[in-house]
Amino acid sequence: MSAPATLACAAAAVCLGVPIIAASAQLEAAHRASVTADAAALAAADAVAGVIARSPCELARVVADSANAEIVSCTLDDSSADARVVVAVGGAIGSVTASARAGPPPFASVPGASVLSNGWAWPSAEPGITQGFHDGYSIDLRAAEGSPLFAPFDGVVIVAGADGGGMPAQCVSEPGWWRGPNHTVLIRHEYRGRVLYSSHNHVAPGSPNALGLVAGTQVRAGQAVALAGMSGCTEGPHSHFTLSTKRSNAFPDVDPYLYIGDPASTPG
Repeated sequence: MSAPATLACAAAAVCLGVPIIAASAQLEAAHRASVTADAAALAAADAVAGVIARSPCELARVVADSANAEIVSCTLDDSSADARVVVAVGGAIGSVTASARAGPPPFASVPGASVLSNGWAWPSAEPGITQGFHDGYSIDLRAAEGSPLFAPFDGVVIVAGADGGGMPAQCVSEPGWWRGPNHTVLIRHEYRGRVLYSSHNHVAPGSPNALGLVAGTQVRAGQAVALAGMSGCTEGPHSHFTLSTKRSNAFPDVDPYLYIGDPASTPG
């Protein structure tokens, strides 16, 4: 092979190598953008759900910054606890964007609760309470985070999502307890000619929807209607449970033990 021909082949290899290296760098940037978008969306969804006490989009930006990426957009849906994030990463040829969504998974089957002889059911998967009467006849049901919460009686869902109540006074003095909007399941019941309303509070955002519940859904006693979470003003997971003659989840006027039974004798 002549010398000029050898030099020409070497020059071609260099010229071909430049776009190949650039394309490889661009693919690496695309992969990094995709991974970062996933991580940022998951972090934001955890914050929406109250698992992390921080602004969801602020947390997404922290994740993006740690990967030398930039948040293009961050949108939240409090009703379903969804977070959608778009990130951008600089590449050799130009900026690369990737998007990701995170939220609660669908729940195909959650076991129900035992129904008492009067047609009512204990509303939590665990027997017992963590706090007795407060704020009227409210009680706090013992419930591990992620465990099912049940309809206490047959009825129709009135609210399944954020209650719009804002931050209560207790969390003004204890800001570390604030996990974002309180999510509730408010159910209307008719029992022996009387209309009653029950509610579970601090539920995991999006869990009622993941269980197929929206306003207007009919439910049966003992049916899972939400998962215990950390939404609203709470120090730890539980359900702030109410039974009332008022269409409200605050300051109930009915003693729930008269209907759901004594927690000490609840089937475990």
